[in-house]
Amino acid sequence: MIFYGKDAVQTVREKAQGGEGEIRGRHPFKAEERPQDTRFKMIGEMTLPVGASIGFHVHENDEEIYIIVSGRGIYTDNDKKTYAVTVGDVTLTRRGEGHGLANDGGEPLVFSAVIAD
Repeated sequence: MIFYGKDAVQTVREKAQGGEGEIRGRHPFKAEERPQDTRFKMIGEMTLPVGASIGFHVHENDEEIYIIVSGRGIYTDNDKKTYAVTVGDVTLTRRGEGHGLANDGGEPLVFSAVIAD
């Protein structure tokens, strides 16, 4: 199965998970139109503008991975500790755990995000 970038679904969310500002996304499919028989609920190339954030939230029934593509940020892990993240860093939030992400840099923070059941 392949999804072409030219067909990506563009999204903008304000105050995602109680965070600040907006987050922009490019997705191969809408979450409610995901392919049948897949565990992947959401796949996206996400952009947090300078000063924007995704508020801390818990993944009760799924898991999420962030792969930092450009920029830098502050990641809040399940233990509520914060960690600096930058290009090439990968975060994993397991089922039942929580996380958040903020752009504290001087350029947009771009990351890939994948949520799976």
